[in-house]
Amino acid sequence: MDYIVFDLEWNQCPDGKEREVPALPFEIIEIGAVALDEDYREIDSFLTYVKPRFNEIIEPRYEEMTGISTAMVKDAPGFEVAFEQFFRWCIDLDKEYEIITWSSNDELQIRHEMKQKKYQMSNEVKQFMNGWKDFQKIMGEMLGLERVLSLEKAIELMGLDFQGRQHDALNDARNTAEIYAVVFDDKRDKEALNRVKEALHPKTEGASLGELFDFSQFVQS
Repeated sequence: MDYIVFDLEWNQCPDGKEREVPALPFEIIEIGAVALDEDYREIDSFLTYVKPRFNEIIEPRYEEMTGISTAMVKDAPGFEVAFEQFFRWCIDLDKEYEIITWSSNDELQIRHEMKQKKYQMSNEVKQFMNGWKDFQKIMGEMLGLERVLSLEKAIELMGLDFQGRQHDALNDARNTAEIYAVVFDDKRDKEALNRVKEALHPKTEGASLGELFDFSQFVQS
């Protein structure tokens, strides 16, 4: 089993709710992904900017956050074409894989844009969209957390260095992939998970690492 880890960045419509598309207050402006082999090693990557339709101006807050300017998306493909490129990149890997995101927001945003932009899903795309894993939720359940961890906080608690600029879709995908490998690769040193355990003071006092992290329910098929 191989793995595709992806991330999105987006822009927000300006000037409050009255100028937003009610069902689509945000639009995707970047898609980044990495493909991992069965040993959790990166074997390929994907990156594209996406030109927003309803607000072509990247708002200052999001330009500062992502480093993506209006000029950078001016000639980028629109959502429909960009998503097709991403989908075809996944298919062209010609492997059985699982798709992983740091949170469910990325999948929800894609589905919202498909609906609002009247993207016609083929049966192949419908199948592709099924069964994506929300790794943020999985990790929260493993840790018994009431609140979700941000990607940056998870990296920090593990004592790892965030690779590259934050809020860059490809960098965020790579950092998510790194955490995923630490959690699921039996060959990796689990000291990073011990750090998370100690930092969050789990409710089960004195539990061993194996008891705290029940990997059995997350066994990869």
